[in-house]
Amino acid sequence: MIQQTKEMNGPARAAYMRSERTPLPMTLSNEPWCFITGKRIVDGDDARFTHEFDAWVSTAGQNMIDEWVDRGMKTSNPEWEIIYREWYAQDAAAEANDNNEDFRKWHK
Repeated sequence: MIQQTKEMNGPARAAYMRSERTPLPMTLSNEPWCFITGKRIVDGDDARFTHEFDAWVSTAGQNMIDEWVDRGMKTSNPEWEIIYREWYAQDAAAEANDNNEDFRKWHK
């Protein structure tokens, strides 16, 4: 499978890897690829990591997920839902830690 993906490029390679339920490892090309868009993540992009899929999501990919959530998640997309729930939990925990002085004192 690795040899086959080395011969592919860009979105085709990322789509193939997603179809195999395997994230594109950065070690194949030393370039990060967005798990959602299948495009190369450029330097300076505020990409976010998803531990559930061990992959990066570019700002454009994050916007696609946000728009999907804002529209009410009407289309079935289990991967996006997993990523959204992971990030929601991370953000809620970070917010609770940042805004709750008693919580921080208790956990030190």
